[in-house]
Amino acid sequence: MSLKKIAQAVSLAFCFSLAQAPAHAAAPSSVIPVHARLDKISTPASVLGFELGEWHARPEQLVSYYQLLAMQSPRVKVRVVGYTHERRPILNVIITSQKNHERLAEIEAARGRGDTDTPLVVYLGYSVHGNEPSGANAAPAVAWHLASSTDDSVNAMLERTVVVIDPMLNPDGLARFAHWANSNRGQTLVSDPNTLEHREGWPSGRGNHYWFDLNRDWLWLQHPESRAHVGTFQTWRPHVFGDFHEQGTDATYFFQPGVPSRTHPLTPQSNQSLTEAISKFHIKALDARGEFYFSREGFDDFYYGKGSTYPDVQGSVGILFEQASSRGHIQDSRNGVLKFEHTIANQITTSLSTLQAADAMRDQLMAHQKNFFDEAKKMAQADTNRAMLFAAEGNPARLRDFANLLKQHGIAVHQVKGSVTINGQRYDAKNAIAVPLNQRQNRLLEGITELRTQFKDNTFYDVSAWSVTKAYDLASAKSAGDVIGEPVQDLPKAILKAESNIAYAFAWENDDAAPLLAELIQTGLRLRTITKPMRIQTTEGTKDLGIGSIVIPVAMQSASAAHVAEIVRKASAKFSVEVMALTSGAGSTGTDLGSASLKSVDRPRVALLAGAGLDSTSVGELWHWLDTHLRLPTTMLSTDRLASGQLERYTHIVMADGSYRLSDEANKNIERFVKQGGVIIGVEGALNWASSQSYLHTKLVKAEASKKADADRADEKKSKDSRLAYKDQDANSAKELVAGVIFETEIDRSHPIAAGLPRDTLPVFRAQADVYRLEGDRYGTVAAYSNVPVMSGYVSAENAKRIAGSAAITAERVGNGSVILASAALGFRSGWVGSRRVLENALFFGKAFEKARAEGDEVEEE
Repeated sequence: MSLKKIAQAVSLAFCFSLAQAPAHAAAPSSVIPVHARLDKISTPASVLGFELGEWHARPEQLVSYYQLLAMQSPRVKVRVVGYTHERRPILNVIITSQKNHERLAEIEAARGRGDTDTPLVVYLGYSVHGNEPSGANAAPAVAWHLASSTDDSVNAMLERTVVVIDPMLNPDGLARFAHWANSNRGQTLVSDPNTLEHREGWPSGRGNHYWFDLNRDWLWLQHPESRAHVGTFQTWRPHVFGDFHEQGTDATYFFQPGVPSRTHPLTPQSNQSLTEAISKFHIKALDARGEFYFSREGFDDFYYGKGSTYPDVQGSVGILFEQASSRGHIQDSRNGVLKFEHTIANQITTSLSTLQAADAMRDQLMAHQKNFFDEAKKMAQADTNRAMLFAAEGNPARLRDFANLLKQHGIAVHQVKGSVTINGQRYDAKNAIAVPLNQRQNRLLEGITELRTQFKDNTFYDVSAWSVTKAYDLASAKSAGDVIGEPVQDLPKAILKAESNIAYAFAWENDDAAPLLAELIQTGLRLRTITKPMRIQTTEGTKDLGIGSIVIPVAMQSASAAHVAEIVRKASAKFSVEVMALTSGAGSTGTDLGSASLKSVDRPRVALLAGAGLDSTSVGELWHWLDTHLRLPTTMLSTDRLASGQLERYTHIVMADGSYRLSDEANKNIERFVKQGGVIIGVEGALNWASSQSYLHTKLVKAEASKKADADRADEKKSKDSRLAYKDQDANSAKELVAGVIFETEIDRSHPIAAGLPRDTLPVFRAQADVYRLEGDRYGTVAAYSNVPVMSGYVSAENAKRIAGSAAITAERVGNGSVILASAALGFRSGWVGSRRVLENALFFGKAFEKARAEGDEVEEE
C-alpha cells in the first residue's frame, strides 16, 4: 500500500476508531470502541474489584484476570514462559481467532522457520519499568476488547493476525511500585508532587528484583524476564513490536519514529518509513481525543539492546511509546492535573491504533520482513568471508556462555573445523567457536559485535557502544576458509580424575574458576593462590599454573584426605574447571608449594553499600554478580549504618557508582576498617569519594582541566567568535559527554589483581569523563588507558586525550588492608564478563599483593 493509501486508511472509520470517544476523555472505558460484546467475558473491573486507574493493579491480580479471560474466551490462550527472580509468572497472552488457535503450533513453527505465508504477528509489551505502570494497567482493557468484541472488523482482523501481549514485562518491579503507590494513597487523592506517594523511595520500582533496567537487557539476557521476552520474540518473529513506557510528569505523549539522525545505520530506511506511516494512525487517534504528543525529538533508535530497537535489526518494526507519568494516582503537572486513569487511556488508545495500523499495512509489513532477510542473505553471499571466529584460550566457560547468548538470539553457532591462525591468534575446536555469516540473523550478529567511532549524530539516548565481543574480551576474526564444523554442544562438566595426599590445583583463566572457588571456600577448606607462575607435577603430567591459580593443600586441612577429595569432587562436578591432583610439592620453576609467594585466600564476608545517592542499577549489578554468579552471602549495608561501626563483621566493603555523602564518623570507621585489614572495592563514582580521603592516593585529576577552563573563558572574553547559536546547546553539550564508550586499557598482568586475564590489553566500559591517577605508588596502577584508548563509541577528542594514559584500575595497600578502585564499570549490566574478572580478583586476592616500596626500602621477610 502506498503512503497515500495509508493516509486514506487512517481517515476511515475502522474497528478500532477512537473518533467516537469524547475529547479529553480520561476514563479507560471511554476510549474502548463501542462494539457489541459477549456477555460471558468478564471486564477487568469485575475481577480486579476496581476500575482501571482507581488503584494500581498488582501482578497477582492481573495474572488472575488473564487466566480467567483464557477460560472464558476461545480467542485467548495464556502461557507461562518463565518466572521472575521472585517466582512471579511471566505471561504471554495470545489472542487470535479460534481457527488460528486450532493450528497455533503450526503457525508458531512456521514463524520460527521464517516462513512468510502466515498470519501477521503483533507483539505488545507493557511496562518493562515497574514504576511506569500505565502500560501494564492498560493491557487488560486491550485484552478484554479483543476477547469480547463481536464486531465483524475485529473478527476479520483476528483471522489475519496473532496478537501476542506481554502484559507486564517486569512483574517484580511492578509489584514493588504498586505496593508503594497503593500504600501511600489516601481516600482523598493528593496531587501535590511532594506527597510521599509521588516521592518513591530508593531503589524505586523501575528495575527488577536486582534493580536492573530490563529495557537495557534485551541484548545481554542476564535475567529470566529478558530471556523469556527474547524467547517469545524469537519464537514469533513479530512484524510489529509495541513497547509501552512512561516519561516525566510534565511531558505529553511520545511515539516513534523519533530523531531521524539518531537511527542506527544498520536499520534499513524502509523500517523508518513504515514507522512513520504507522505514526499517522496514532496521530489520528490522539487528535480525535485532543491529546498533545510529539514524535521526532527526544528519543532515538540507536542502541540495539532496548526493546523498541532490538526488533529493528531483525526485520520487525519496533515502536517506542512514552506516556507522561502520574507516578501515583493523580499529580499536578505543567499541563494541568494528570490522572492515572488518563495515562492508561492514552496507552489503550495507541495500543489499538497500533493494531489498526498493522492490519491496514499488513502487506507492506510482511514484505518488509521478507525483503529484510532476503537482503541480509544477499549481503552474506556477497561476502568473501564465511564465518566469524571467536576464541578464548583456556576459558571454555566463556565460550559456552557466549555461544548460549548468541543461540538465545537465534544465531547459529558451530564448532571450528580444523585449525586456522589469523593475526597470530589460533582458532580451533578447543579454544574457539565459528558463527556462519550466511544465516538469517547475520545483520543482528553484525549489530551486536560491531565497533564504531564515527556517528552522524553525537547525541545518544543510551550508550554509543555495546560490542559483545569486547564485553566478553574475546579474540575475533573473520575467515574465508572452510572452518564451520558441527553445531556447538553443551560443555561437559569436569571430573576429578585422581586423588592426592599432597594438594589439588586449578587454573584461574576459566570463568567457572571463581564460582568453584566461592563454593570451596564456604566449605571451610584452607586455600592458597599463586602470585608467581610455577610448573608442577600432577597425575596427568607436568602442568603450568599462572598467577591466580588455586591450590588446595591436603595436609593443612582439618578433614581427612579422603574427605577433602570428596569435597573437591562434588564441587568441581558442577563446573567446567579441570582440578588437578598434584604428585609433588616441588615446583620446577624455582617456586614450591611451600613458598611465601602462595597467599592465603580467605572466605569473603561482603558488605555491599546501598542507599540514597547511589546508582541502584550499579548496586544491583554488583549484587547480582555476588549473589547469582558466586553465590556468596552478601550484606546489603545501608550507607547510613556506616557511622554506627561494627564493620569488623566484614572482610570487604564494595562501593558501586554513585554520590557518597558520608559523615565524618562514617569515613573514620571506613578508614579504621581498611587499616585493620579490610578490603574496599570501588567502581566509577566511588573514586570521587576515594579522592577526598587523605589516606588514599587515587586522586581526581583536575588541575589541567581547570587551567584549560580558565584559558577558554579568557579566550571567550577576547573574541566575539565564541558566541554560539542557542539551537546548538544540546549538540554542544553532547560533545562533553562520554556516551557509554568502550576503552582499551593496558594491563600489568604480573599483578594479582590482573590474574587470569588473557592479554596485555583489556576492554572496559565507562560513561563518565573524570580522570584519575595513583600518586606515590609506581606499582599500583594495575591498568591504564592506552594512548589511543577509544575502541568503540563517541567521546570528544579532548576527553579522549585527557583519558589516555590515566589510571583505569588501581590497587594500594593501606595498613593491613587494601583498596582496589576502577574508573570503569567493570561488570556493566552484568554482560561485561571480561572485565568482571578484575572484580573477582579484588574479592579473592585483595591482599595477595605487597605494599609498594620506595627506593632504598629493605624487603621484609615474612
